Amino acid sequence: MSDTLSDGIVIKGLEKLPLQIPVELLIAQKTLGITAVMVWINMAMFVQQNQPVNIALISEAMDISQTEVNKALTRLADYGWINDEGYEIKLCIPEIKQVEPELELLDPQQKGFEWLINFWTNKVGPPGPEEMQRLLFWVETKHVSHEVVAVAIEEMCSAIDNPHMGYLEGILRHWTLEGVYTYQQLLDKPYLAKVLKQAQSKSQIHPEAERKWKELFPDEFNS
Repeated sequence: MSDTLSDGIVIKGLEKLPLQIPVELLIAQKTLGITAVMVWINMAMFVQQNQPVNIALISEAMDISQTEVNKALTRLADYGWINDEGYEIKLCIPEIKQVEPELELLDPQQKGFEWLINFWTNKVGPPGPEEMQRLLFWVETKHVSHEVVAVAIEEMCSAIDNPHMGYLEGILRHWTLEGVYTYQQLLDKPYLAKVLKQAQSKSQIHPEAERKWKELFPDEFNS
């Protein structure tokens, strides 16, 4: 028997039976529950055989209480499988929409790194494989946020005419030695970056600088 099951079983003997079950009902059985599905099938059987149907008949045929039948009918109505029109109940086959979940191809960290690569490209030029590897090292291995790396890129570009990875890494080493890994930590020590001008309190920056960086990192400023 196990060998037969592994190869599949051909089922015969149902071709001439009148009862027809929509495939949508089988798709919906996990949602409806087996009792509601069987109530609908029993109702369909009575309808297709031109027999009157009521709750008592379904209860007897399924060997369940009338209360259970009523609960099943309520569930079927909730999901659109029956329509109570007052004097009669109409069997329905609702349209089942296959909702595909929206898949995020990139997680937030990956999105941040992609944004960082674009930032480097706009400020310095298209990064080579070695530059991308070094940027990834600071983000993933050293756990420096992509916002902080971006500020370091801006700092580098404002300091030298020919920006390069060696200079950027020098800035990042200095900042991490000062305990800076997140953008908020950098805002708390604005003296580390000339592009972030110190204002009256260390939690604030110069209005013009704030406007500029708020455009780049709105989430950081709103948190």
